[in-house]
Order: sequence, then C-alpha cells, then structure tokens
Amino acid sequence: MRDRPAPLRSPLLTTFAAGLLFALASCSGGELVGVHVRLAADGSGTLTTRALLDDQPAAPAEPRAAGVQWDLRASLVASQGTFTDIGQLKLGDGGVTFTPQLDGERPGLRVTLARGPKTPWIETLVPDQPTRRRLAKAYDPTGRTKEIADVLRIEVQAPGAVITSGVLPNGRGVTADREGDRAFLLLPLRTALEEGDPFVWDISWMKRD
Repeated sequence: MRDRPAPLRSPLLTTFAAGLLFALASCSGGELVGVHVRLAADGSGTLTTRALLDDQPAAPAEPRAAGVQWDLRASLVASQGTFTDIGQLKLGDGGVTFTPQLDGERPGLRVTLARGPKTPWIETLVPDQPTRRRLAKAYDPTGRTKEIADVLRIEVQAPGAVITSGVLPNGRGVTADREGDRAFLLLPLRTALEEGDPFVWDISWMKRD
C-alpha cells in the first residue's frame, strides 16, 4: 500500500476514531468524508474533518469474538480543533485556504480548493477508488453500496443566515447550496481529481445585530 498523507490536523486538536460509523445520519455513504467549519462573527471557530482510513488497529469486538477470521477493517476518523483567525487557516499543505470579509452588513467568506491528481488535502481524507470500493463491503454488508466516500462535503456554519453560496468553475456533480445558517459544497471525487483551475467557493450571510 502506498504511503498517504496523515489525516488533516489543526492546533488544539482532539480526535476520536468513530469506527466505520453506521451513522452520520446527515451524510449518505457517498458523503462520509469532508470538512466542517463553524465560524463566529469575529473570525474564530471550530474545524472538524472526517477521513476514511483502512488498515486501522483492531476494533474492541474483534479479540473478544470466536470462530471468525477478520479480513476487512475500516475507520472513519473525525478530528476537531479550534482556530482564532480563519484567514490563517490552511488545510492540506495550503491546498485549501479561507479568505474572510467580515466587515459590513453582508459578511462573506471565499474558500479556494486545489484540485487534480494527488492533491494533498484530498488524499488526507480518502483512499483511492479500489480501496473505497473494498471498504464499501464493510460499510454495507448487503452489497448494495458499491463505493463509499466518493463525494467530499465541505460545510460552513456561518454566524448568520446564509444569503448566497456559489462556486466556480462548474463541474460534473459539483453543487453549492445553503440552508439556514449553513452553506455546503459537494465535490464528487472524480471531478475534484481532474486537472483544472482551483474551485473558488463564495458564501455570504446576514450580519446579526
């Protein structure tokens, strides 16, 4: 197995291994991985990343079982940390940057995301396609799910109701949308791994009194 970059980490970090969650009810099997930013009005906030990993240490259930040979193991690792200035926040060796505009009646945030094969920030979140297809068997033992973590979900929880959420360039399956105080960007891995200009995602929200 080739070496992969370590999962995204940030200062003041707490981590937990969530096994391969049967959960994350807000996410489908395709959207298991991604980045969530909870942003305060002063530019500080909380960062959470979710990465799909394989070949992790044995789960507690394994050594206590008998009559079974374990041959597939996957983990969804969630990492969370805090930041004081989102303008200084960078992910994946600078592959994801954040440019805030927090003054005025309509604050906003620009997120720039590098794309292309072997992009570090993507590799920290997901393994390659053959591995994701193999791990799908553990996520969904029924066999209905053929591949997992094939969509990156980037979400910003703003300090006010989101007004706009738009991304350029367009691409196959790329979706920018909003709901309440959340803006989210869905990037299919197939599109994100294609050569091209970085994705530029702009959001704005209503300033609270």
